[in-house]
Amino acid sequence: MNHPQILPECHADTLLVELLGFDPQHIFGIGQVLITLPRNFANRMAVGIIDNDKRKPPDVSQFEIETTVAGIERRKKADTKHTLLVITPAFEDWVFENARAVNIDPAKYGFRTPKYFRDVCKKADADANQQLKQFLNALKQKGAPGFKQLKTWICEGAGLVEAET
Repeated sequence: MNHPQILPECHADTLLVELLGFDPQHIFGIGQVLITLPRNFANRMAVGIIDNDKRKPPDVSQFEIETTVAGIERRKKADTKHTLLVITPAFEDWVFENARAVNIDPAKYGFRTPKYFRDVCKKADADANQQLKQFLNALKQKGAPGFKQLKTWICEGAGLVEAET
């Protein structure tokens, strides 16, 4: 099923969202996610998924932090049905933290250093990298806490029933 109301902002985020069982609409960049939410989903539920990058557009501050769980900030924008999920600190570090939480060694999947993992995740063809897919899928299968929380909040923010994804 297509889920255009789920808007991840980078290639690795999109791959993860797909592995969690969704068919999202990939948007390139935080700014574009923030533009697309009101433009395409004015009165509908939608969820943007971004990294906690050092440079964030000022529009992010329009979304107030509701809570933070498992390295994910859930933010809501007043008077809209929009949710913004902010992966903290950044996607690559967050994934490594989730690997530690479930005792998975990234090196087993070819990611000996966080820098190399970051380089792989930043590539436009990250979704075609089999090592990356296997690593993220292993974390999903082991029930990494951030992955479970992300799936739950995606469903809530997009108006989906979690059991159906």
